[in-house]
This record gives sequence, structure tokens and C-alpha cells, in this order.
Amino acid sequence: MRILLLLALVVLFRAPAIAQGSIYDDGRALYRREVLGGLHIHGNGWGVFYQNGKHTTARDRRMLGVELVSMKHPKEIKSFNPYYEDSRGYFYGKANSMLILRPTFGRKHQITDKIRRNGVEVNTVWAIGPSLALLKPVYLQIGKPDNFPYETIVTERYDPMMHGVQNIYGRASWFVGFSEMALYPGGHGRFAFNFEHSNQVAGIKALEVGVAMDAYPVVIPIMAEVEGVVNKQFFLQFYFALQFGKKMI
Repeated sequence: MRILLLLALVVLFRAPAIAQGSIYDDGRALYRREVLGGLHIHGNGWGVFYQNGKHTTARDRRMLGVELVSMKHPKEIKSFNPYYEDSRGYFYGKANSMLILRPTFGRKHQITDKIRRNGVEVNTVWAIGPSLALLKPVYLQIGKPDNFPYETIVTERYDPMMHGVQNIYGRASWFVGFSEMALYPGGHGRFAFNFEHSNQVAGIKALEVGVAMDAYPVVIPIMAEVEGVVNKQFFLQFYFALQFGKKMI
């Protein structure tokens, strides 16, 4: 995580050697809208997003968007069948894969303007909205009979009472069980600092660093609650997002 963040900072904020003049040398345009998208990375997953902004004042923008991110449980540990080298890795005890769909409404407030081409515009950002958790059952490839060597391999939904390391061959395709996906509605909020840098006057190239929370009225069953594993209903994340887009008049 730290290495990714360091690389993103180096690439994003590398000052071009030829960029010495003011970014507004050719005249300053009054931009009214901006559109952007990019990659969202946090400690327990990653995702993609799209945002559309509209200026309400010279420094403030109303932001509407949508995000789709994955969420892992901290106890997820990848395992492999020790007897079959070509088996696919699986997460022992994982009952459901979790995706979160976040429609968002928020504000972006400019703290400092980007005066030169190698400058940085700094903004604060906040957003709220529903957090729609989509849980897809985990399916595994199970060896029959239970002990090695297996005579046949079948695909079954993970059941902690029936499936253990002695009969799990590997994970099945992620798309198996897609039609059984369940919805858990909740809420989402985040606050961040946004650092925008682009050599193009109307271009957007930014790094956003902040904290986010997804909260649900019930516990989200990502893992089977065995061997002391406990599921959560509140998901606090520190995140960063790489953003690319453009401003429009």
C-alpha cells in the first residue's frame, strides 16, 4: 500500500522541466463543469468511479458520482490445496464476496489555486450517499471422496459444516452463484484532500487521499463465523484515488 502511494505521488506530481510560465498565460477561462473517473484503492479492496462536477461558486463544486468497490474481510487468507499444483487458490472460511455500489453526492472546495503549470491545486472533498452491499455466495471445487486422492471434483456452495481443507480442491469461477446475489442497503460517507496537477489548462490529473466509512444496519456475512472469526457492520477505510478527466466551459 505504501509503495503504491509513493509511486502514485512521484508520477502524478513530477514537475516538468519546461513548465515555468503561468498556467493562465494564454488567458483564463471560466470553467463551469468537470468530469472525471479513475481508480479507487483502499486497505481491503479496490474499485472504479465516475464523477460529474458543477461549479456553484468560483471555488466550490457540487459533485455527483457513482463508485463500485470491492471489500474484503481482514481475516481473508489465501490457501492452496497442497496435493494439486494446478488447483486455484481460495480463501478458507469465506462465505460471500462483497461488492459495494455507492451513488454519491458531495462538494469539492478549493483551498489553493494552481497558478503555474507545475503547481498543485488543493481541494477538500466530502461526499455522502447510500452504500449498497452486493453479496455473492462463494462456490468451491470440492473433491470426492473427502480424502486425497479425489475420484471426482464437483462445484458446491461453501458450507463450513461440510467443507474443509481435506476436501477443498480450489475456488470455482467468480461468476458461479451470480444469480444468487443478495442486497444489503446502508450508508456511506467520506472526507478527503484532493491534489490536482495537470500540464493542460483544462485537464485533470489528481490524487485524492482520505477516509471513508460504510455502515449497515445489520452485520455483513462475508466470512463463516467459526474459529473466532467475527463479521462487521461498519467498514472504516483509508483510501487514495487516482483521477483523470477534463474541465469544460
